[in-house]
Amino acid sequence: MTYRTGAIKGFLALALVLYVSSHSPGAPSADVPSADASSADAPAAADEDRPRGKTAISVAVDLVTLQVLVTDSKGNVLTGLKPENFTIYEDKVKQEILHFSAVDASLTVVLLVEYSKKVNNFIDEVWDAMDYFARSLRPGDWVAVMGYDMHTTIVSDFTQDRQKIHDALRQFNYTTWEESNLSDAIIEVLDRTEEIEGKVAVVLVSTGLDTFSRHTYDDALKKCRQANASVYAIGLGQWYRAYADARGWISQSQNLDYLMGDNRLKSFADLTGGQSYFPHFNTELPSIFNNISLLLRSQYSIAYASSNTKKDGKFRKIQVEVQTDLKDAKGKPLKLKIHTRKGYTAKEM
Repeated sequence: MTYRTGAIKGFLALALVLYVSSHSPGAPSADVPSADASSADAPAAADEDRPRGKTAISVAVDLVTLQVLVTDSKGNVLTGLKPENFTIYEDKVKQEILHFSAVDASLTVVLLVEYSKKVNNFIDEVWDAMDYFARSLRPGDWVAVMGYDMHTTIVSDFTQDRQKIHDALRQFNYTTWEESNLSDAIIEVLDRTEEIEGKVAVVLVSTGLDTFSRHTYDDALKKCRQANASVYAIGLGQWYRAYADARGWISQSQNLDYLMGDNRLKSFADLTGGQSYFPHFNTELPSIFNNISLLLRSQYSIAYASSNTKKDGKFRKIQVEVQTDLKDAKGKPLKLKIHTRKGYTAKEM
């Protein structure tokens, strides 16, 4: 990915240093001014709240944190639930809930955007998606911006400053590389978010194509199973594919590549408890981002310490059940759908 000036490249290098240092256990965070800072104390306050690693958690206790969304069969979000409404099982063994919160809280979000020559035919869709993402944010949200093509680049470190976010998005001005290394990008962003507490999301704007990644698709799936963040994927180029296919511009093998790309995005979202969207028109984007914002702000944050203390590196399945007295219009128990990650991989000795 190429940007306009050497000064911008220098800023990106600085952003990378700040990002890594701010997420190292025990490392002090760099100053990040708040968007509504109005006093000399505001930068210090923002620095105190900036997303950072789980340095306060005891080494002896490994907490498993879940972001849980509860909806009815029509997709309506259920709020107001309490800890006693939830039961968590790990490999069919009931677990004790140690932490529970249900608040319309500020978000910690990474916008990860594909910006290779693969998106040249529908570049306006990419720009529109980034614009509507910015509009969906609230003043207290923490946002980082990353782009990927042949490489994955931190365009803006976590900030609450709306001007910095808009400046970052404007740096996506022209494409350089043909390659789109999706598996590398998703693994890197999930690596960088795994120590952040609270509600963490990755908004992935991508075709789902992967041309030259060092990591395999299976590597990326494994990382998603371990992820603390939920992935909300938006599949690019749906209208272009339909248009080109109708005119015979896309071969059967290219169509298959795109279908595989859609499947990657669906899998990343499903394994992390997120959602995937495949808009055919740009006019669908505002409602998609509003929906993502609603879902993220309506999640319950639940944590437990696994009763299985083995450090065996095995995958453990998680099942969340919700019991309520709610009834549908016919007086029958309301059917609920639970959205959360499917499990996690235990640490190894």
